[in-house]
Amino acid sequence: MTTRGWYKERTLTTVDTVGREVSVTTGLTRDPEGRLVAAIAISDGPTAIYRYSGDQGDRTELVTNASDTVAELRRLASTPPAS
Repeated sequence: MTTRGWYKERTLTTVDTVGREVSVTTGLTRDPEGRLVAAIAISDGPTAIYRYSGDQGDRTELVTNASDTVAELRRLASTPPAS
């Protein structure tokens, strides 16, 4: 069942920084010009487009930034605090 009317919608539940449950939805939808786009939304917040159907390449800047952030978290989490 889709909640936003998107195609291939995927929703998962996680928590925000204060512990409240939020849903994160990714899927395909149409932009105002009718182009097929990949998008992400958190709970009932706005939708952010991260890839247009005509984009080239395997990864978008948003996906690259998210991956780099997780890698940085892993690196910093394994570093002991400065004394």
